[in-house]
Amino acid sequence: PPYPFSNIAVYHLVTWMNSGSHHKFEAEVSCLVKDVIQADDFNSRDLDGFSVRKSLHALDASGGDETVTFLDNWLETNITLNIPMKSTDNPLKLYSVPGFHYWPLVGVIHSAFTDIQANAFHLLPFKHLWRDPLDGYQEWLFDELYTSDSWLKAQDNLQRQSREPSCSLECIIAGLMFFSDATHLAAFGTAKAWPLYLYFGNLTKYAHSALKSGACNLVGFLPSV
Repeated sequence: PPYPFSNIAVYHLVTWMNSGSHHKFEAEVSCLVKDVIQADDFNSRDLDGFSVRKSLHALDASGGDETVTFLDNWLETNITLNIPMKSTDNPLKLYSVPGFHYWPLVGVIHSAFTDIQANAFHLLPFKHLWRDPLDGYQEWLFDELYTSDSWLKAQDNLQRQSREPSCSLECIIAGLMFFSDATHLAAFGTAKAWPLYLYFGNLTKYAHSALKSGACNLVGFLPSV
């Protein structure tokens, strides 16, 4: 056998571990040997014609026996999209996308403003000013949503609107910031989802960026088209 290994099988295994990707750690290779190669029901002949891509595709397409269960306050609906045609003379084509699961925004807002984190919310916008201690020069800083000119104008317009009958509560703005990105659902396979997240602009950006702040709200799952 090739020096310094005890047999040709060990030689092939170590050579494979030290080639290609650097993500094959020693513990993972040990698990490969003990849990796969040395398994009682493992037969190398079963791998004749094996394809990683076909196997992962079969895993994604199987779906399994389990179904995704959403909370009672989640809803499912179809989304209708207006698809423009190549020519402006042709009318828009309607395309229906089924299976959009979402948490109604009114429920999301109510949950956020009754949570303990709402104590850190900025309910009213304000101007953030910086003054030069030397010459007194003053500059308006735009560092948060609730210090922006747009929020101040929107708050002013809100106060000019007529109030609900017999309601004495203060009118404020809930700043909603959405984002979405593909997320892999398993370590193996290509199954993925498009979760829709929501941040509240009433909370400082420094709280948003904290890993354990809990400021991110899952509000929907976009179906893949």
